Amino acid sequence: MFETGMTTVPASVLRVGFLAIAVSAAQLVVCEESQAQVTRGFLQTAPAIASGEELNRQPDLWVMEIQFKQMRMTWVDITDPETGETNREQVWYLAYRTLNRPLATRQQAEEDQAPVIELDPVPSQHRLIPEFVLVTYDDRESEIPERIAMDEVIPEAVAHINQIERRRESDPVYKDPVSIIQHVPDAVPKESDDQPWVYGVATWRGIDPDADFFKVVLKGFSNGYFIRTTGDQPIVWRKVLVQKFLRRGDRFDPNQREFEFDGPAQWDYLPDTPSLTGE
Repeated sequence: MFETGMTTVPASVLRVGFLAIAVSAAQLVVCEESQAQVTRGFLQTAPAIASGEELNRQPDLWVMEIQFKQMRMTWVDITDPETGETNREQVWYLAYRTLNRPLATRQQAEEDQAPVIELDPVPSQHRLIPEFVLVTYDDRESEIPERIAMDEVIPEAVAHINQIERRRESDPVYKDPVSIIQHVPDAVPKESDDQPWVYGVATWRGIDPDADFFKVVLKGFSNGYFIRTTGDQPIVWRKVLVQKFLRRGDRFDPNQREFEFDGPAQWDYLPDTPSLTGE
């Protein structure tokens, strides 16, 4: 018997209470572990979506669903192929997985958009050829680019990242943007038992350690496009995914927790020009 204030509680009751608490805690841990198994750390999802106008304009349109982890950084010993010298460099990387999803049934566009002039069709791409462009900027409102950096294939970094991200031998291998190139896989509904995700990683080096705001433009995850004439010059606009990030911290104390998603990823159209500003 145990006395608690003015009440005497039998030991058997206390044991039952402690057991119930222990069971609840164990269930919570199992639930969290199960959730981790499902997400595998991919915290951000960009669903495969298309408007009725897009579907009507482009009958062969495909769009991939993309899930990615938080932007991370690591230090890697990289060998210069020309000089043979090895230097330790900071590499930023974005781990992701992608899957082709069926799009909604084609329907009439709800309203006309800006004038679009169709010219000769652009060859439709049915291959998954990812490209990643990291754009840093100081002002979150204007997003005027300070630096535009294309992803690089860094074999030493990819090998090191796989050691970090793969917890078990059975975990999928993260491929660089060249190794991952393939024909666009068949569309798989979300309710399907088999979800054949394709895993990849984009890497950059030489990014300004003082950059506070940046975004990553993901190209090649859709064949969506239209042609618009600006002046006398026809410009191809392609469907891309844009994810913005915040970076809290500085060059003297870099750590994984300083990166944050700055809102959800957004599908957009950008012109085939180096500016990436959409202007």
